[in-house]
Amino acid sequence: MRVEEKIQRLKSETLICGIDIGKTNCCARFCDFRGMEVYKKVWFDRTKDLDVIGCHITAAMDKENKKDVIVVFEPTGHYWLNIDKYFKDRNIETALMPTKTVKDEKDSYDGQPIKSDPRDALLIARLTSQGKYVKPIERNEIYQDIYSGYRLLIDKQKELTRISNKIHVWNDKYFPEIEHVYKINSVGIKPIYEKQLLPEEIALMSEKEFTLIMTENNIRAKKEAIKKAKKLASKTSGIKPDKYTKKEIKDLYKRYQEISAEIEELKKELIELASEIDYVEKAVEICGIGYISMVGIIAETGDLNNYEHAKQVLKMSGLSLKESSSGKKKGKKSISKRGRSTLRRNLKQIAITLVGKNSFFMQLHNYYTTKRQKSLTKLISINAIIRKFVYILLALVKNKEKYDEEKARKESCILSSI
Repeated sequence: MRVEEKIQRLKSETLICGIDIGKTNCCARFCDFRGMEVYKKVWFDRTKDLDVIGCHITAAMDKENKKDVIVVFEPTGHYWLNIDKYFKDRNIETALMPTKTVKDEKDSYDGQPIKSDPRDALLIARLTSQGKYVKPIERNEIYQDIYSGYRLLIDKQKELTRISNKIHVWNDKYFPEIEHVYKINSVGIKPIYEKQLLPEEIALMSEKEFTLIMTENNIRAKKEAIKKAKKLASKTSGIKPDKYTKKEIKDLYKRYQEISAEIEELKKELIELASEIDYVEKAVEICGIGYISMVGIIAETGDLNNYEHAKQVLKMSGLSLKESSSGKKKGKKSISKRGRSTLRRNLKQIAITLVGKNSFFMQLHNYYTTKRQKSLTKLISINAIIRKFVYILLALVKNKEKYDEEKARKESCILSSI
């Protein structure tokens, strides 16, 4: 919704309820469509009985003869989710007030550097009357499952990175040379970690004995790599191990394998969910786009059918353009970075993959960086590729048609440069 549409949504019979949400205690203030306070402030406990605020909203509507109400609050942590559900279950419209909007307006509100819950609640209600609120993303069952699953996937990937870093530390301390032969996620290094083989133990083994251990469950193990690892173990610069050195690597590698397996299983489940969405099947036909790429987008945006234009997705990701110009001064344009950083990161990774694998986007990137009258840097070109991809993706969603690379090429600036 545009700001004008949001302001038009608020009529003389509309009651605005602004809520400052806390972990337990919350404060609500009430305004009319002009931002004038019309009812007393209300304190209520988020964890006990939300019917308290529900009753006060009804009382305020009766007192002021209002027929419509909109409840607005900051998305404070995860605490707002319970309140949002409470009102939606009662068919009461809810909206969010961006934290940055409240922060920016706080000092200019009355010139006083004061922070209090009642003051913030009233400010939220008055900012709503100016159309500065946003609508929360609506997710039905499948989109909510994808969102929750993707958040879990990110957490597990972060944990895997943390464990990987600890294994690198173990290697650096006790056997720094081993990573010149094997990567920690390779099959070849598995026997060393599972059997907790220290460099001094490897050095004392015969080459035949060590080779037998390394090839016991991996008949394709490279003999040259085994010989090199054996040679490096005899002249390692690693520190002397202690009582818990072996236990440490055993636990770390066991956890590493568990998380890796959990991630693969979770990815399969998310791909199965995403494949039920019709436009995902069309999107993955684009060379360079995979199911997990689309899962990352859908998890952040919800159903793409809810968006009227690609600009809305770009704005949500913080990829909308900004500039600072005044008079004769023409400022440079750059992305705003005010939006969902995870969505922005996912789109950037997709664009880089497209440039590397997709012939159309490869040509487009080449045009932007070399053939354009004012050539772009590679980073700015990637941002332009993201915009083009989002426009194509929304076209697939809205028009319900398959991706046509020749059509995309004709509608781009590539042909005009030939």
